[in-house]
Amino acid sequence: MIVRDVLSSASVLALIVSAPAWAQDATTPTTTQSLPPIPPAGQIRSGVGDTGDDIVVTGIRASIEASLAQKRKSDMVSEVITAQDIGKFPDKNVADSLGRLTGVNVVTGSSAGGGFGENQSVSIRGTDPELNLTLLDGHSLATGDWFVLDQANGGRSFNFSMFPSEIVGSLEVYKSAQADIPEGGIGGTINVHSRLPLDLPAGTFNLTAQGVYNDLSAKWKPQVSAVASWKNKAGTFGVLAAGFYEARAFRRDGQEFLGYATQENFNNSGVEVAYPALIGEAYFTQERIRKGGTVSVQFKPTDRLELTATGLYTRMSANNVNVNSMAWTSKLVGDSSTPGTPGYALGEYTTKAYGGVTYLTSASWSATGAGGLPSYGRVQDDIFRSAFSSTWNGTLEAKWKPADGMTVHANIGYTEGRGATTQERGWETYWQTGMSYVLQGKGAVLTYPGLPTDPTSAAYLKNYFSGVWGGSTISPDKEFYTQGDLEQEFPDSGWLRAIKTGARFTSHRRAVDSTGILWAGNETALSDPVYGAVDTRQIGLFDVYAGATTPGNFNRRIGVPSRYSLADLDKVEAVLATRGGTSEAFYPPSSFSVKENDTAFYAMARVGNDSNWRGNLGLRSVRTDIDTLQYSPNVAPTIVNKFGEFGAVRDGRAYWDVLPSANLTYNATDRLLLRGAVAKVMSRPGYAQLAGAFSVDDLSLTGSAGGNPRLDPFRAWQFNLAAEFYYAPQSLFSIGLFALDISNYITTTTSKRFYRTVLHPNGANFLVEEPVNGGGGFNKGAEVNWQQPIWGGFGVIANYTYSDAKRNLGAVADGDRLGRDIDGNSKHTWNLTGYFENDLVSTRLAYSYRSKFRSGIDRATPMWQDGYGQLDGSLLVHVTRHLALSADAQNIGNAKLYYFVGDRAIPRSYYDNGRTFYVGVRVTY
Repeated sequence: MIVRDVLSSASVLALIVSAPAWAQDATTPTTTQSLPPIPPAGQIRSGVGDTGDDIVVTGIRASIEASLAQKRKSDMVSEVITAQDIGKFPDKNVADSLGRLTGVNVVTGSSAGGGFGENQSVSIRGTDPELNLTLLDGHSLATGDWFVLDQANGGRSFNFSMFPSEIVGSLEVYKSAQADIPEGGIGGTINVHSRLPLDLPAGTFNLTAQGVYNDLSAKWKPQVSAVASWKNKAGTFGVLAAGFYEARAFRRDGQEFLGYATQENFNNSGVEVAYPALIGEAYFTQERIRKGGTVSVQFKPTDRLELTATGLYTRMSANNVNVNSMAWTSKLVGDSSTPGTPGYALGEYTTKAYGGVTYLTSASWSATGAGGLPSYGRVQDDIFRSAFSSTWNGTLEAKWKPADGMTVHANIGYTEGRGATTQERGWETYWQTGMSYVLQGKGAVLTYPGLPTDPTSAAYLKNYFSGVWGGSTISPDKEFYTQGDLEQEFPDSGWLRAIKTGARFTSHRRAVDSTGILWAGNETALSDPVYGAVDTRQIGLFDVYAGATTPGNFNRRIGVPSRYSLADLDKVEAVLATRGGTSEAFYPPSSFSVKENDTAFYAMARVGNDSNWRGNLGLRSVRTDIDTLQYSPNVAPTIVNKFGEFGAVRDGRAYWDVLPSANLTYNATDRLLLRGAVAKVMSRPGYAQLAGAFSVDDLSLTGSAGGNPRLDPFRAWQFNLAAEFYYAPQSLFSIGLFALDISNYITTTTSKRFYRTVLHPNGANFLVEEPVNGGGGFNKGAEVNWQQPIWGGFGVIANYTYSDAKRNLGAVADGDRLGRDIDGNSKHTWNLTGYFENDLVSTRLAYSYRSKFRSGIDRATPMWQDGYGQLDGSLLVHVTRHLALSADAQNIGNAKLYYFVGDRAIPRSYYDNGRTFYVGVRVTY
């Protein structure tokens, strides 16, 4: 049993109790009431205070001190990170800063999209990002995804790439649960604290201007942010405004293996082999422009009443071009690998077994088959997308103390996010050519017998037209929320500090609305409407080529250099304007919506004495009401268009969860805190898991069967034990043990199904995936955290997390190819940060590492991200009291992302995102 496993390790905590008191001159009070005052979230700043005399400590050491004080004061098991100064967070990305915390991992992209050069989601203690909750000042925040596959996937994880670090004051990660904190995070909850004007000195102003350079895109882009805050002399009314404009040029080189299909009796050998359906040389370029701002207004007419209004808007333009020139293995295996047929062109090949699966590790096909039929060994997709993601939020909040010891708190707000691909154009052509590949290292060496070596030559460009696809994908995410609670303190009680009761209601809607493009030229393969010829070479890459090729250094840094020609968007649009032009129609198979109403009631008692113990006991009861809408070709049609006949399928359900929780902190000595916590927690299924879109990939013969509105949520019991030794200022040594006893997982099964599609009018067998409830599992581990100023301004921060997460043996369903592994869990995670700071310079080097983890399932193929470590650095030079020069660097060692399938020898993708550098100036008053 997991509880026994954790408690049997509790003796480890005793080791810390006898640790030497390294800094006996520093005393730490034993009661919460006598702890030193903590600056409000992120309000650390340099310069003078309101009186003009008091100098406020600033920089890395002040940030550490404030973070540790806030962590120490909390009744929960938590981690805190605080801004170094107004507008200066430790990292350029909020997710990067979260990844420095003990037990927190960051993810650069989804399994469908692969990893990009900016972290965007967070996992806590080995749980999938979908199982964590993100709040802004304690309330919900809608989100949007810029990448089209993430838009269609409709998850619950927050996209931190939209959140500029300049507007953040501090971040809290709650690793234990508490009754007055919204449910939804099995792994934990992240609370982002913004700045408020009454917490800052009057006349606060900060301006940061930087240039950012990526060594792979070789482009400079500007970034500007500003924060201004004012309050009246009485400190009863204040206004804060912040704005930002941040541009960044991305380029990603990579090699991708898009799905592994199987072939029975390959080459009449009697052996079933698995092979890469497509092997692509992927060239991705993008310019991200993130802009927006925040406004906060505070009014505190009396000591008993405080009113706050906050608003946030952020929009990230994310137009991108994704080109992939691919070895068409699935075509060659299907058409050119059966002995005795006219198309038989298979030459030498090798196989090797990994994990009970026999893989086709190398193979070659000639350009012409035994009977004279041509081989089609290469296909290219040039995809142009206009995309953006946005979030806005408005909240009104009131705190009223009608009597001594009584506090009434209420808020009401609305938040809306949107992920949108407003236009997608995919131009697909292919070549008559042989192909050979050899799996080697982290990729494959490709050659194309019969294909001209000059990609700009007429013979190369005169290829065959397969089709054009596209349309739009709009994914709105909307929520109305309101909450009210009452807290009554009991100062005369010996053990009961306060009782808090409250209720919260949210109404959420998440949808995906898709359209598909229609063009008469897609009928070229049957009968070209202009030329009347059954010859797909009437249209090809030559029609849309404007002289561009991949750069000369493309894929060199991952060891598989290549060069090929690129389509031009203007020329694509010109071709699409012929043959009657294009039209778009609603595409029901890729559309759905989920409406979810959540109603929660909670009660919590704060307990403790004035000397050595404190905590809380609570109960949260929540009702979830779900209504889903999907579309099916198998019911009475309500939508009839050129994509077929589809009917609306509505479903829904409601259920209750009762969630008890308890947190206890004991001051064993003046410096040593012992913590324990237990709670029942839950996370709801992802929106696409409830009502996902049906989709198939005609090239890889894979797909998704859609959602399942009858899914139960993830449910678990959560256990925590921790010891925290605050042995000196800015210093901590802590050990933590944790466990999740998960009673229900949602997993994915795969099966073969027969479908007819536009490119397969006679039908084909597709390997499709669908979500199901998959039984229980566990996640248990340990954490160690050390923070220590050393000498002369130098200091170190180090932490390590071990996490062992598995599904139970009986929880692996038939047809489930994922085994016992759990998405997002790295067994080993560690961070090491060294810093130096004096009156002139503040600098930091930080290295983060996480071991391999399963990143999900893509094209019916489970995939893992290999162990990844990244070195980042920052430098701040104070020229004057108000002026500083800054420099930041990300991925200094040019680490690359490698994904594999089951065994590290079977590649899924290998990406190079390059290094990124920032230089600039900061002005602070």
